[in-house]
Amino acid sequence: MVNAIRRIKARRTAPAYRAIVRAGPSTASLVTSGAVALVVVAGLYVIGVRDRTLLIAVPLVAFTVACLADRDGWRVRMATAELVALQRNRWTVGPLPTDPMSAEAWLQANPDAPGSYRSAAMVTAGRLPEALALIEAAVAQTPEEALHIARLRLTIDARLGETALDRQGIEAFLRMPELSTVNEAERRYHRLSLAWSEAWIQIHAGRTWREGFLSSLRSLEPFSPPTRYVAFHAIQQFALPIAYALAWLIVSSLGLTDWLP
Repeated sequence: MVNAIRRIKARRTAPAYRAIVRAGPSTASLVTSGAVALVVVAGLYVIGVRDRTLLIAVPLVAFTVACLADRDGWRVRMATAELVALQRNRWTVGPLPTDPMSAEAWLQANPDAPGSYRSAAMVTAGRLPEALALIEAAVAQTPEEALHIARLRLTIDARLGETALDRQGIEAFLRMPELSTVNEAERRYHRLSLAWSEAWIQIHAGRTWREGFLSSLRSLEPFSPPTRYVAFHAIQQFALPIAYALAWLIVSSLGLTDWLP
């Protein structure tokens, strides 16, 4: 139980997890929506509107509109949700490690896993020199493995050099003959993974990442994550209006609004 709680905390403090949680809507847009809602409520009250339901609904509508308007944030969420679902389907050796703590646990539990798997887990764990040594020694048996190794090498090199992914390396990856031999779904997966690898590097370096990620996603839309992922991200996207509505329901059920006119 304690280890499970620690893994959850580790996941929530991981830079990539925090970045996705904060993908949108922006704090500024929500604050602006709240301010506009307060002005509208005050104006309605001054002109004599006393309908409690209407006055309460104004901020809810304002917050919901702000969340709906944040199309870029939703695109980021759906793209990463589809990628995570695809990664989980492809990761056949134990649970997919998503943070340094779970990556270390996975490495200890799977000492005989293929080098490409262990290298990917080492990248997540932050053990970059070891990951590089493994990936350099890896020999691809299939086109899919060749693409995975090449993409992972780009990511490791960028992390070690504390730079963005090498543009010539990206172009070379996109020209790999293996990319034309795999099916369309596999090509889509690797292109989406490459886009996220670029974003992941920027996130860990503390640099701006959304604009570049969104630019890479244009040719890959629309996204089709599983329904449970869509529901999860919808709750995150509309967290403020949901919290506002729940708060009013609780306050009203307790009779704490009876003093209002």
